[in-house]
Amino acid sequence: MKKTLFLLLCALNLFAFDFFTIKKADTLYKNGQYLQAAREYGKINSQKAIYNAANSYYKAGRYKQAISLYNKINKKDLQFQKFYNLGNAYALDHQYEKALHSYKKALKIKKDKDAEYNLKLIEKLLKQKKQQKKNNKQNKKQNKKNKKNKKKNNKKNSTKNNKKQNQKGQNSKKSGQKKNNKKDKKTDRQKQQNEQTKTKKNKKPYNKEIKKEKFAKTKETNTSDIRMQYFQKKLKNLNFNTLLIPIKGE
Repeated sequence: MKKTLFLLLCALNLFAFDFFTIKKADTLYKNGQYLQAAREYGKINSQKAIYNAANSYYKAGRYKQAISLYNKINKKDLQFQKFYNLGNAYALDHQYEKALHSYKKALKIKKDKDAEYNLKLIEKLLKQKKQQKKNNKQNKKQNKKNKKNKKKNNKKNSTKNNKKQNQKGQNSKKSGQKKNNKKDKKTDRQKQQNEQTKTKKNKKPYNKEIKKEKFAKTKETNTSDIRMQYFQKKLKNLNFNTLLIPIKGE
């Protein structure tokens, strides 16, 4: 009897504790004090309390803590609520693939318009993200191609510029060589002219001496017409163009 009475008293105390804590947690939840409500719900050992604690963390924006608590729920009556809320928590935590699977599991349990609507939203988001990934990959490839093309063009331009510079340098060298050749030719011409003038100067006194010898003595230098004709014939036979004066004194 004493044992049964003791057990009854313990059960009444636990029931009273749970009752007052649930009431306290409910009031905190209604007042928007979600974190404090989650702590109060966490003091109670029941599937319903775990579910309420998970909802409190979800409302507070603590999605990872809510997800961990939702996954602990095994009660059949709460399976639809569990998967539906899990889908919302995963979606808000940017885990879209897991949210998709959670909504599908909830819809297997029963049909629901909200679950179907959320499922379609997640599917659209995933399609958009896949398209964005494709576009990003294509843009990256295009950027790489553009960079390669720029490098090639820069190399080509640099080689062209180098060729142009080399051609300019060669042309300048050629022009410089031409100028030098012209200068050398001018100098050679001047030298030749100078040499010719020197030779002419040197020849002048020689010619004067010849003339002096020629006309020094009129009696001795005068030759007969017959002799001059003889030498002219000889010169013609030898094909000389210049008239050689015969040796004097012979």
